Amino acid sequence: MLRLLILVILLAVLIVFALSNTDLEPIWLVSFGWHLSIGTLVLGVGVIALLFGFLIGLIGDMQQRSRARRAEQHVRTLESQLVELHQRLDRLQNPTASLSSSGASAVSSEPKV
Repeated sequence: MLRLLILVILLAVLIVFALSNTDLEPIWLVSFGWHLSIGTLVLGVGVIALLFGFLIGLIGDMQQRSRARRAEQHVRTLESQLVELHQRLDRLQNPTASLSSSGASAVSSEPKV
């Protein structure tokens, strides 16, 4: 929200500057020349800079999202491994529970004397 506010203020300043400086001046870039108002030049440079900044931010955001997706996948893998290790630990700590349930069925199948 703060970025949007700064962007709106910057664009408002650039537009006011462009409207205030409407006199045509000769502009030269190496050997190319044309007549352009200073306000239009500043407004054009400002818009190009904003677009360039947006592009750089978009690339950084895409990299951040990619890293986040990889991290989430890694967390899912570690959580599944943790569940598996807890199950193994329960089986190793309670071997009598698994043996007694199988032993009880074996005992009940024998005839009583």
